[in-house]
Amino acid sequence: MRTFLRRSAGPLVAALLLLAPHAASSATHALEALPVESPVYRMVEDLAASYGFAGAFLHTQPWDRADLGRFLDQLVADRPAAADDPLVVRLRRELSADGGIGGWDALVTAEDERSSLELSPYARADFSEDRARREIVRDFRAGAQVSLALGENLLAWADVYAGTSSPGPHGNPADSRRFGLVEGVQLNSYFDRATVTWRGRFGRVTAGHTWLRWGPGAWGTMALSDGAPAFDLVEARAALPARMQFAWFVASLDPVTQSYLAGHRLELRTWDRLDLSFSELARFDGTSSTPGYLLGVTPYSLLEKRLLKSTAAGDDSTNRWAKNNVLWAADVAWRWRPGVRVYGELAVDDVSFSSEKRPRALAWQLGVDARRVRGNAAWTLRGEYARVYRYTYSVYHRHDFEFAGHPTGFPLGPDVDRANVRLERRTSPEWAFGVEGSYRRKGESVIGDAYEPGTPFEDRLVLTGVVDRDARAALTADWSPAPGLTAGATLGWAQVSALGHAKGADESAPCGSTRFTLRW
Repeated sequence: MRTFLRRSAGPLVAALLLLAPHAASSATHALEALPVESPVYRMVEDLAASYGFAGAFLHTQPWDRADLGRFLDQLVADRPAAADDPLVVRLRRELSADGGIGGWDALVTAEDERSSLELSPYARADFSEDRARREIVRDFRAGAQVSLALGENLLAWADVYAGTSSPGPHGNPADSRRFGLVEGVQLNSYFDRATVTWRGRFGRVTAGHTWLRWGPGAWGTMALSDGAPAFDLVEARAALPARMQFAWFVASLDPVTQSYLAGHRLELRTWDRLDLSFSELARFDGTSSTPGYLLGVTPYSLLEKRLLKSTAAGDDSTNRWAKNNVLWAADVAWRWRPGVRVYGELAVDDVSFSSEKRPRALAWQLGVDARRVRGNAAWTLRGEYARVYRYTYSVYHRHDFEFAGHPTGFPLGPDVDRANVRLERRTSPEWAFGVEGSYRRKGESVIGDAYEPGTPFEDRLVLTGVVDRDARAALTADWSPAPGLTAGATLGWAQVSALGHAKGADESAPCGSTRFTLRW
């Protein structure tokens, strides 16, 4: 424990030293996207539990700043009492350069009647240590966010940085001492996101390098999550009549092997208390196949049939270039009563209704979000259970829902279940304190473990092999006095049995993390 406190003291001290007036969030352009990993979305869902959906499509992310502004405006218009809610005050601050204490504009700004340029440097210091799993992650980086707006409808935006290498889908994958920025020092440059967005009256189009997230899960979604690194993609969304929205994308995963991921999604508001969505995703290979997927309106199983019926190639080529792996998903969020929201999601990768028996490749989750506001403070209770069966996300012709070793669906991959619960007390727009716990069981199957048609199997929906079990509880504290300054800490205890699927490899030890970000 002393080792952890000593290692995490640096970021905590840095946060305390920066209590003086500081910078606000860099970009103030309305088309700037809010990162899918931002806590903003959990706050928005908590507000939806208390006051309703306010006409917004919550579960197709990322949003941009204009989406958040419209959501808050409609929320307060429908429920004027919500204006004093600590989360509304906190989110309003995210949209204002004057929010919080000593707000500043972006460091460099230039504009004329046609365009606007902003440049904002930032620093981030995230540290975590999990002694039970013997993992230490240091993500220290300094960078700049640059945005160029041309009129009110077009925005180019980029985030570039230099920092330590760090694992995970949101880490820095560059890992070099010899070819780093400084010889012999693990300091590598990379870019987090880079996009160009056009937005008109009826929709938007985004092209670039970024993350997408579909679904209501707080700790991960079943069909499309940010559990893999960012994609190079083209994404579009269009508003439809009768309170509906249609979104679709095509992403390049590996340009060398010509591997792609495509998806389309229909989100509809059939009732003021109900949000319902249907999605279809496909993993396919071959650049020449992308035009059909870019259209966005054709069912992906029909695109596979078109290719299979129009090629004279042999089985090996057909499996590689004509076949795809299709996954269907549906998610729902229902505001059962004021202050209580329940949600669920089901993803189907493979299920048989014919005489050809195959194991069920499914993923599903259920969750509840309850919130109670008293004056300038609020209590929030959230619970969630997720289950992913073996063989989900994988197929025998190797069009797996995977990118750079990470699943594009549920972040923990197949053959797993997890339960999470969190109780949070927000004492003000600036401060939030919580207690959280989780219990996870992981079987031995991984992405790429596919069922071979015709082989015998046991369709028992149980975890396979030696199960790695992980139980943990923690206390959290988060502080954000202004848009450009956030700090937080987590301290808890973890108990792991069969670590790495090895019988008898049991560990029990402290775990914790610190988080700090400054932008101006």
